[in-house]
Amino acid sequence: MHLFSGGSHGQKRVEVDVTDLAGARERLGAAVMDEVEEQMELVEVAGDEWSFDAFYDGSMSPVFWGSAMSNFGVEPLLTFLADHAAPPAPRKALDRKETIEVQPDDDSFTGFIFKIQANMNPRHRDRLAFMRVVSGHFERGMDAIVGRSGEVLRLSKPHTFMAQERSIVEDAWPGDIVGLYDPGKLRIGDTLSEGRQLAFDGIPRFAPEHFSRVVLEDPMKRKQLDQGLEQLAHEGVIQVFVRPDIGRQEPWLGAVGVLQFEVLKERLKNEYRVGVRLEPLPYRLARWIETGEEGLEWLARRREYKLVEDRTGNPVLLAEAEWAVDFAARNAPNVVMHDIEPL
Repeated sequence: MHLFSGGSHGQKRVEVDVTDLAGARERLGAAVMDEVEEQMELVEVAGDEWSFDAFYDGSMSPVFWGSAMSNFGVEPLLTFLADHAAPPAPRKALDRKETIEVQPDDDSFTGFIFKIQANMNPRHRDRLAFMRVVSGHFERGMDAIVGRSGEVLRLSKPHTFMAQERSIVEDAWPGDIVGLYDPGKLRIGDTLSEGRQLAFDGIPRFAPEHFSRVVLEDPMKRKQLDQGLEQLAHEGVIQVFVRPDIGRQEPWLGAVGVLQFEVLKERLKNEYRVGVRLEPLPYRLARWIETGEEGLEWLARRREYKLVEDRTGNPVLLAEAEWAVDFAARNAPNVVMHDIEPL
């Protein structure tokens, strides 16, 4: 372990080996070293003992302190990633209703969409889906099957990114990240595969706990609003719900945290030139439901609930209190509820 003393305002940066406590105290001074020892003792008490096995299975994360602006602590971070980053791992997938394990060294290409970003180039309204290669050999221009829909896509313009620079990717291997131009066919959690239709376990989409109604400030910008909400919902910025009796003219929005609403308003304003007001709704709980006509009619008759539809037309139950959800789960005919969106 090394300690860096100094800052970015003309001070000299000193590197010391804190395993040599006497030497570190001599170079840094007693006051600084007393503070360092106190803070290190606090970290040792508050944290867990480091384990690479726990790091690799995702139950522990290392913490690095540093500043890229002043080039402090950057090298230890990059060195750690280069030496100890987890190798590509197998991933479970569903193949014709049978669970299989896809290995990184399998010959057939598979990939997983973990992020979608709209307007990385605002002048062209582009939309990029970021894919992690899970197995096989990815090649530019190859055809891949979307696991969710079965549709075949030609992956003709794959990119890689370094800061603001883009470059075309000719091929990629397990563990590599590739940016794909997306015409609106892909979603977070989608699987891309070569030769067969697979579906990896998806990224869970949790039920929102905050809800708002969208009020468009300029009625002439309805088209821009619809486009913005659709793209930002695909990114995961927000969840959009519609009432079947009204349609998409007055969408309701759901968020896990209220900060998502502020992010949405700013991005609509800056990227789509649309101003909106968000009026809070009284609901605090949402549940995706599976039921028949009898169950839907039972829920629709009660004032405690509001039935809406999500992005794919699945019925979603909104309620103001936990007791109402529990009551419906016990008494509504043939109703199954989910607090995570079913794939």
